[in-house]
Amino acid sequence: MIKKVPNIICWIRMLLVPVILVFILENPLSASLSVKTRFLIGGIAFGVAIISDLIDGKIARKYDAVTNFGKFLDPIADKFLVLSVLIAFVQLNILSAVPVLIILCRELTVTGLRLGAAGKGVVVAANYWGKIKTTVQGISIGVMFVFVALFPENLFSVTSEICGEPVCHLLIPQILLWLTAVYSAISAIPYYNAMKQYIKD
Repeated sequence: MIKKVPNIICWIRMLLVPVILVFILENPLSASLSVKTRFLIGGIAFGVAIISDLIDGKIARKYDAVTNFGKFLDPIADKFLVLSVLIAFVQLNILSAVPVLIILCRELTVTGLRLGAAGKGVVVAANYWGKIKTTVQGISIGVMFVFVALFPENLFSVTSEICGEPVCHLLIPQILLWLTAVYSAISAIPYYNAMKQYIKD
C-alpha cells in the first residue's frame, strides 16, 4: 500500500489545480470574495501542492516506492500545476504571455523527449536540473501570489497603450517570471543531451 502513496499524492496535487483556479479567476463561486482573499486562499492551495511534490518524492525514495508510472506522473503533475496557474495569471493580465510561452515550449519539448525515450522502452525521471527548475517555478509563483494578495489595489491600475487592457505594474513578479523562463529553457539542455540517443531515428 505504501508504494501507492506517492502516486496518490501526485493525483491530489493535480486535483488542487481546479481549486486554485476557482479562487484566482473571476467566477460566481468566488465573486463574493475580495481579490486579497481569493489570492490568499489560492496561494495557500498552491503552497500545499508544491509541498506535496517534496513529500511524495521523499516517501518514494524512503520506502523504495519509485515506479515507472510515478516517474512519468510526477513531472506531468508539476507541469499541470505550474502552467495552469501561469496561464491564469496571463488571463488576468498579471503577467506577460511571452515568458509563459517560453516555459510552455520548454515543457512540451522535454515531454516530447520523454515520449521519444518511452518509445524505446526507457522511462526518464526528473533530473537535478528539472528539480531545481520546479523549485524555482514554485518559489516565483508563490511570490506572485504574495504580491497580489498584499497589493491588490495596484493590480489593475495601469492601462496598456496598445490594447487598452488593464495590466499589472508589479515589477518584481515580472522579473521573477523572466528569470524563471530563462532557467527553464536552459534546464531543457541536459534532458536533450541525455535523451537524444533515443530519438536519433
